[in-house]
Amino acid sequence: MLSDRFRQDKDPEINMTPMLDVVFILLIFFIVSTNFVQQSAVEIHRPYASTATRVDGSPIIVTLDTTGRVYFESKEIDIYYLPGKLQQIVTQTPKIKLLIVADTNCPTGVTIKVLDIAKKAGISFSSVASESD
Repeated sequence: MLSDRFRQDKDPEINMTPMLDVVFILLIFFIVSTNFVQQSAVEIHRPYASTATRVDGSPIIVTLDTTGRVYFESKEIDIYYLPGKLQQIVTQTPKIKLLIVADTNCPTGVTIKVLDIAKKAGISFSSVASESD
């Protein structure tokens, strides 16, 4: 009787379900923890600078095209709504950085106005993006 219990008529099987569960959990973890670089929908030709340096972290990006239109988070907004948006972000994360991606042909007055708006909103670190030589 005891020998019947240990006798196996079937070949041993490996259950793959736990392994697949672990693989899917790891996949979800890596997808959630990855930073995705979002390119702007606006074509911008940044100016060149030989002293360009990298900005650490993930700053707020404001894009200015050749005509001076303002894009915030890849959506066009009126420049008069920008102070409210920036103040709202500063209240949530006080030490946030601003990166202005301005086209080479963008009017300087618009760039200066955006820098001024950022300073009034409480953003202490603002920079203008450029290409390095």
